[in-house]
Amino acid sequence: MNRVEDRGRPGRPQGLPAAPPLPSHPTIDDYERAVAAFRQSPNPAVEFGYLREVALVGARLGTIRPAEIVRHVRPAAVAVTLVMEPEIVTVGDAVARAILRGDSAGPQYWARMVREVDTARAPLAALVKARPDSGRGVMARGLRRSAQDERAAADMSGQRWRAANVVLALAPPLAARAFLASVATMHKEPSEAERTALREQASLILDMASQAPLCRELVGHAFGSLGDTALRMRLAENPFTPDSVLARLACEHDTEPEVTRAVQVHEFAGGTARRLAFQAVRDEPEAVLRGLRAMLRLCGEEAFLEMVEAAPQEQAAWVRSVVAAAGPDLTPATRLRAYVRLAELSAPEVAWAVELNRAGSLERMMPVVRASMAEGTAQPMLAAVREDKAAAAAARRVAARSAGRVGGVRSGRGAHLDPDRADVRPGQSSAQAQAERHRVAAAEMKRWRSEGALDDPVPLV
Repeated sequence: MNRVEDRGRPGRPQGLPAAPPLPSHPTIDDYERAVAAFRQSPNPAVEFGYLREVALVGARLGTIRPAEIVRHVRPAAVAVTLVMEPEIVTVGDAVARAILRGDSAGPQYWARMVREVDTARAPLAALVKARPDSGRGVMARGLRRSAQDERAAADMSGQRWRAANVVLALAPPLAARAFLASVATMHKEPSEAERTALREQASLILDMASQAPLCRELVGHAFGSLGDTALRMRLAENPFTPDSVLARLACEHDTEPEVTRAVQVHEFAGGTARRLAFQAVRDEPEAVLRGLRAMLRLCGEEAFLEMVEAAPQEQAAWVRSVVAAAGPDLTPATRLRAYVRLAELSAPEVAWAVELNRAGSLERMMPVVRASMAEGTAQPMLAAVREDKAAAAAARRVAARSAGRVGGVRSGRGAHLDPDRADVRPGQSSAQAQAERHRVAAAEMKRWRSEGALDDPVPLV
């Protein structure tokens, strides 16, 4: 049985009640009792995550039927985010069909659904039909939510999927683009309520660029005439943004330093996207050094190596510059791998020169590099790197077998939110542990960060 997925959210404020124990085989009656309990003793910090876990476990076990999730699970955002769980496709299909049934209402329907789905307290069926209890019109009328409404709203911080993003991804492309473009719609003499509504919608779109799933229309909006630096910044920081989009941000908006820095230290950026972000500031050595140190601190040394290894032959001079700049901050094993890549792109003599400049004298150079110089080839460095890689691969196999014996295969849900859950072997250095955690999280995120996911972000059959 999976525990409540509340990692990444603020801890329970002092004085608020804890969530009730999770039923082993929850039914819709259990769910409704939990909703009633939270209504009597509000705790927004844990409510959404707990209710979602009850619904998810019930859907997996079949003790909560798809029709019950559509008609009775409240708030609607709980049901909508279940669409993103590939192992319960029957539930996802039922929820998606319920949303799509309102498609005939046109762009206005989709705009209302995107605006209201995160805050509506009613079930999805009521929200789709726009019943009075669905929260309809809060955004459309441009009325600010009261402090009481804000306290009553579900706290979805720390959750992987956002319901508004799911609805936008399900919307027809023209309807999605109409919603995104409507932030620029203004009457000649707008009322204060209309101005407020547009500001709130612009804020919603900004938040959606930080969350998942991303869709083609939302990404395209950031690059269009209505996109701004703040929106592109959110996209550059989003762990779900594909490498193709990060590369485009680095190339097309290299005059926006905040965006460039965000791509440099993106948690899952591939080598090419990160390289383009550093090359955008190649004429500013201090900015390059600051970026390299921030990347090493936040992303680990593997990110640096991926960037160096992704560089084409004609970028040998640039590789030399970043290896020389980062060399003093790298561990010997990583530095050696960077030297091997530099020797592949140019010549062993270039790597020797970089190491000599770092060390300051022959005596202080890395022994394997001195051996390479003595032989006049890169073979000693290559052999040392192959040996290190073989040892690391063997250690991972042992760790994987050990993890399988201890606890079986663990679900990857939320891995990017809690990388500390990755197994750390005794005797690992902090750099090795960080690299292993990043490797596990990046593998788990691969499907969601693909270019194809922008056009097919919802895993329906």
